[in-house]
Amino acid sequence: MRNRRRGQAGKYDSEKVEKKLGWVRDYEKQIGEWGELLRIVKTAESFVRKEGICNETCHELEELPDFQARTDRAGKIRIQLLAFVAKEGLKAGPGERFLGSSEVIESVFGKLKQMERDQAKSGFTSLLFSVAAMVSVTTVEVVQKAMEKIPTKKISGWCGKILGKSVQAKRKEAFAPPNACSC
Repeated sequence: MRNRRRGQAGKYDSEKVEKKLGWVRDYEKQIGEWGELLRIVKTAESFVRKEGICNETCHELEELPDFQARTDRAGKIRIQLLAFVAKEGLKAGPGERFLGSSEVIESVFGKLKQMERDQAKSGFTSLLFSVAAMVSVTTVEVVQKAMEKIPTKKISGWCGKILGKSVQAKRKEAFAPPNACSC
């Protein structure tokens, strides 16, 4: 005999469930198709988000097991996605890879803001150099070689000449007490 009481884990009234949700069986084929469409779109999205877009992205995506279609509808979506990725990939030059998502940029800006909080007295402008270090593959040797090759004075001079005064420096200048007149 079935347990018809509520509150017992794993127990349910199959007649009530059938009465309320039995209609879902009429959509079994469509639900399967929708699941396949979702899988294909999510696979493309995830791949492009992680790998970016380059000349080879279309071919790499095409070979993924989760990007294969079993229904006509999914096949059409797959073809459209491949065409879009191929078109965008043609915009990349040899050896070039475009971002596939703004997540990377958002992460870099988040790290840059964190650095700025840690280095509040130094100003934000000169921290822009750190972006290159965040997004490139570096080793202790590479950093040491760069620090030995380019002295801090040279970087400071370049910042002053090319980037100009930081907002913080301009504020200090604008709100500094007036110099005493030596008459």
